[in-house]
Amino acid sequence: MKTRHFWGALALLLCSFSFIGCSNDDEEEGKKVTDYKELVLTVASKKIPGIIMGGNSVVSELYAVKKEQADEWIAYGGIAGFEYEKGYEYKIKVSETTYLDYAMGDPAWTERDLLEVISKEQKESEGLPLHFIPDAYYKRFPLPEYRYAVEAENKSPIEEDLKANSILPKEYHYMLYSNIDGYRKLIGIKEDNNVFGPYTVKSTSKKPGDMPESYKILPPDGKVASAGEWTFLDKSDNTTNYPSFDVFIVRPTKIKSIDRTPYVVYLYKDLTKHYQNKYPEAGAKTVVVSYKLLFSI
Repeated sequence: MKTRHFWGALALLLCSFSFIGCSNDDEEEGKKVTDYKELVLTVASKKIPGIIMGGNSVVSELYAVKKEQADEWIAYGGIAGFEYEKGYEYKIKVSETTYLDYAMGDPAWTERDLLEVISKEQKESEGLPLHFIPDAYYKRFPLPEYRYAVEAENKSPIEEDLKANSILPKEYHYMLYSNIDGYRKLIGIKEDNNVFGPYTVKSTSKKPGDMPESYKILPPDGKVASAGEWTFLDKSDNTTNYPSFDVFIVRPTKIKSIDRTPYVVYLYKDLTKHYQNKYPEAGAKTVVVSYKLLFSI
């Protein structure tokens, strides 16, 4: 009898542990809320190029916001329910809910929802950063490879001028991204406070066979996938001081320093007429410059 009671008690104890274990497993499964808070934010009158780290991080246009009692602008991603209009500075109230779900590839994440628009004022926000792109990210994109080819009776003055006066700045790490309207934009960063652009890229298609014959003395490396022309526009959609470039896009090549497979983009410009006028005594026959860039497109 005592033996029967012993085994019965043991079975009950094991069932109890099993039940508790199952309950703990159930609690760990599925999406759980780990934090919730409500914040009042100031949202800047324009979005800023930047990245939100994690996963396949790519450059995009982000909200610049200030939390209450804070002086520094920080980057925010999406805010559900917020209908943003460029040119207005907002004060809004949002909720931030942090979730945990081990079944997801990125198990922890935060979602933001608009609770209230407190104010909306047409003004230009002050003290905004030039970008929200960490140097560890933009420095993964190599500096442009600058090349030129000269056919002339006297190459020296032309080559010296090409070395000293590059059309496109050579010391910048260039990145391509799309803004909220779907337009492609180009930004270059030298250091955190030295920025090229961002400029809107107006692109038109061209057939590779329609490009100037002069480019054949400085051909792109690799098989050309497509070709076109790029023109850089400022924030008012006006042309800039930079000329338009003919473009060859070469098939993707994996680069170790960049997570996503980049496209090799060659920018070309025929400067023959320019140098025939600038150095008539040099007898320029053909002058071509090229910039090799890497973009995650």
